[in-house]
Amino acid sequence: MAAKSSGQRKRAGRLARTIRSLAYIIGLGIALAVYNAVSLRRDVGLAVGPAGSAQEQFFRDSAERPDISTFFKNLKPSQRLQMAKNIGRYSDPELAKLCGKCLDTFDASARAALTDSLAVVGHVNPRAVAALMNLPGSFQQLAIAAALRQSGPDAIPMVAKEFSDADARANAIAYLVAAGAPAIAPTLPYLDASDKDVRLAAADALGKLRARQAVSKLTGMYLASKNEEQLAYLTALAGIGDPSSEAMMTKTLQDESQSPAARAEAALGLGAIGSQSSLAMLWNYAGVPDKSLRASAVSGLQLAGDPALRLVSGNPLSHRAAMGEGAGGSSAEASAKEGEGLLRVAEGIHTPYADDIIRQALLDPSQSRFAAEVAGNRPTLVPNLASQARRLDATRQGDVVDAVLRALATTQAGRAALKEIESTSPSTPLGALASRRLSLVHG
Repeated sequence: MAAKSSGQRKRAGRLARTIRSLAYIIGLGIALAVYNAVSLRRDVGLAVGPAGSAQEQFFRDSAERPDISTFFKNLKPSQRLQMAKNIGRYSDPELAKLCGKCLDTFDASARAALTDSLAVVGHVNPRAVAALMNLPGSFQQLAIAAALRQSGPDAIPMVAKEFSDADARANAIAYLVAAGAPAIAPTLPYLDASDKDVRLAAADALGKLRARQAVSKLTGMYLASKNEEQLAYLTALAGIGDPSSEAMMTKTLQDESQSPAARAEAALGLGAIGSQSSLAMLWNYAGVPDKSLRASAVSGLQLAGDPALRLVSGNPLSHRAAMGEGAGGSSAEASAKEGEGLLRVAEGIHTPYADDIIRQALLDPSQSRFAAEVAGNRPTLVPNLASQARRLDATRQGDVVDAVLRALATTQAGRAALKEIESTSPSTPLGALASRRLSLVHG
């Protein structure tokens, strides 16, 4: 009996301790909840309230808060907007980091206000804003770039310093390229950096900026380097397209021991140079059996634009020589091949002259199908394509008609022409093909 009574007392003691523990935990939870509620009200009051040293200190401290993004997102829309505007009252460099953390909100009005506030910081501390280029979000980067632009040219050297940050490098290059010529001088010194990745970033930016001031330096670096680094310098030189690089680009294109990537960049470089001799060299490769090399040559010619077309169009002998054919008699097959080569280049050039070349080829039975295949996304050719569709026999020339209708379907005006064909020729093979093409467009 005594043993039983002792066991009951022990159980009662454990229950009492458990109850006390639960009461303590509940009490602690309530206290924390009350504290958090009070703290939240205080923080919201500071964030959206009047200007003052307390608010400024709150913003400075918030830059290091891991929960500040969540705090900002949980505010009411009017409170988010007010806090975003209030940050702009101060220019402390720490506030750039605060803006960066809050910029991933979907609230467009708040983002716009944060961008303005970030610009205030940037006017005084462009380095602090440029340091945010390592943030991954597109919302952040759009705002950072906008704020830096408001900071003026002083921001450009600060952005170039971000080449040393792997996470910021791509964004820094994009900003400098968008800045244009003023970015060239601040970027040039980084070609001498000890860090290879920094040198490559500078070369990339200068190539896209078409900085002729960098040609001599980049050429020396190209000749002194190997493998991927050498390819990067070649790519930069190809992007610049300086006439002084033509001999080097030509040699690289002709060198069969070079990698396909290097020969492709050389082809683009010759296209960027755009001299008569560089374009003639590219035409020599525009019809070679090697598909990769041929595509590179065509891309280079397309980069040159109308001058590449004018070099050979209307000059069959020049065109035939450029395509690797003999200068003697021309068979129908050779003529078609020449026309296809010209059209292949014209496909990537959207100018009235290129349109004229395709328009004329549509009327040539030996070229009409390929001409239709490259005629897409050209509203000016819609009348010609519509006339071609009606002129052809859809029963015997279905492959050509199909190519024409596909080209029409790529533009709004062309789709209107397809509807007209469908409505005016409902019981014909052409009308049926037009109806089918429209159904494919509308899914």
